[in-house]
Amino acid sequence: MFDLNDDKQQLTIFYNGKMACCDATELQARAIISLASREAGEKSNKNLPAMNSPVYSAATGLSMKRSLKRFLEKRKSRAQTISPYSIARQ
Repeated sequence: MFDLNDDKQQLTIFYNGKMACCDATELQARAIISLASREAGEKSNKNLPAMNSPVYSAATGLSMKRSLKRFLEKRKSRAQTISPYSIARQ
């Protein structure tokens, strides 16, 4: 990606629906990546309920599994319905 010396390389950043191009050294690129990953980690921690919080429970996990199973079964059924080939249903 970057040389170990201070040569600047072209860096393209996609953020908040925008694209920016600039020259950056390896040290600058590493600092940008570090800040971005730290910010992404903080945002993901805020959006996910903690496993030991009252919001998350075993019942929630089971209902999510059932919902996912239902979704996958319906998707499989729709795919078989529109398929140009006859697929034996099991």
